[in-house]
Amino acid sequence: MNPNKLAPFLAFLLFFTSCKGHEKQDDIVKNNPEDTIKHFIIGYHMLVPKLKEIRTYEMIGGETWDGHRYSKDPKIDYEKTTLLILGNSILFKEYFPFPFNLDKLKLISSNEFMTICRDDNYIYYVSDRTNSTQIHIADYKPINDFVYKSKDGALFFLDAEKYKLNPVKINVDENSIKHLAGNYYSDKNGLYFFGAHYKKNVQSNQRDYIEKSEKIIDAKNVVPFISKHYLTFGNQVFAIDDDEIKKLDLNPKKLIEVYFWDRQSLITDGKNVYSNSNYGYDDNRNEKGTYGFLFPSLFSGSNLQKIYPQSLPFANENNSIVFNKGRSFNSIELAVVINNENYILSNKKKIKTGKMLFYHSETKTNGDFDEKYLKIFKNQFLQYKNVLYFDDRPVEASKLDLKNLRQIENSNYLTDGKSIFYTGGITGMKLIKKNGAEYAVLDERIIENVYTNEMKAINPDLLSDGITLISRNQKATIKELKLNVKIAE
Repeated sequence: MNPNKLAPFLAFLLFFTSCKGHEKQDDIVKNNPEDTIKHFIIGYHMLVPKLKEIRTYEMIGGETWDGHRYSKDPKIDYEKTTLLILGNSILFKEYFPFPFNLDKLKLISSNEFMTICRDDNYIYYVSDRTNSTQIHIADYKPINDFVYKSKDGALFFLDAEKYKLNPVKINVDENSIKHLAGNYYSDKNGLYFFGAHYKKNVQSNQRDYIEKSEKIIDAKNVVPFISKHYLTFGNQVFAIDDDEIKKLDLNPKKLIEVYFWDRQSLITDGKNVYSNSNYGYDDNRNEKGTYGFLFPSLFSGSNLQKIYPQSLPFANENNSIVFNKGRSFNSIELAVVINNENYILSNKKKIKTGKMLFYHSETKTNGDFDEKYLKIFKNQFLQYKNVLYFDDRPVEASKLDLKNLRQIENSNYLTDGKSIFYTGGITGMKLIKKNGAEYAVLDERIIENVYTNEMKAINPDLLSDGITLISRNQKATIKELKLNVKIAE
């Protein structure tokens, strides 16, 4: 979905925001796991099972709001309602914008802008940022969630740009056709772009408008790779875009993607560079994008072997790259390895350095850096050997088994296979002195002995295994909530 076309209303999922500080300790609701059933916060709602109340988050104050509270929602009957968990969208059935079949409701996709789900009769686009809409599908046979067959045998696809079913109008293998990203599809015979689209004319360097679906690659049984902003199919790379085929001049076997912060990133194979401006890679921005122009001439044509991620901060100290020290996470400097030598790329300069070191802030010493001991997690957490760090500060982690610590995919949680650690939205922390060093104490974010192999991310801040819900630092079983809950999958 092209976010530029979405009206900038209040974000559905942004919950707590504030400036970062190290003195504030109440950055999340303080409830011990055993006490969470007194009230359980999920999305914008507080569930109070004992009182059978649904309370909704609201701002209070005058022209400039000066606080927030949870107020009882008079429209929701606790004993009759159903909590709908639809990926990023969490709402009660009373607020679903259309009549729907609760038992048949299933999730198609969800992101920070909207959720797409369906039952047997309609596909629903649900959003707080633009008008919600529905597509009638009762007269179609679903081949999968994105491809539908009419009674006369014609195939239609769910057009990500137009919010409607559009005809495929090209021969595909019905049994193997599947959606990849945007309007890209593949089957056992190749790669396709469905629907009207633009495509660069290599002779005129202009964009041609093509009114129908197109087979881009004819190839047998290729396994595609799909990332957030690009996909690879065989030996070709394409930027993901709703209405344009954008082939990138990159070698998929040598791809390196670097995120600078939030949405902004570049992708390179060591020869060409493409950068994005929030929403995707553009084939017109080669070496001219937000960050691309800073770097390609510095390594183009060389043997670029490694770009270290921006989430691993570093400083240039005595001609050495010292990781876990110094540099802001918003810096656009890069630590790289070219032709088996270490460099810093910064402000159109390539600075050759000596060996790489790692700063142990718990002992305030540098040591030789060995990448095999490094784990990089989301939200500025990383682990080196047997120490967990947040924003280059050691974390008191005695409640976690660091040997087995890992990121739970698509979430703001870590797990060691038993406990769960919520790492999102840190605005403050408790500090303690330990062996002369300051450690961050984040125990209130750890829930012990709760992880199961069936647990997965519903959205970045919500986990479930179908029995238990984990919302930030709270846990509750669905049974304990005494509430009808529908987790659409």
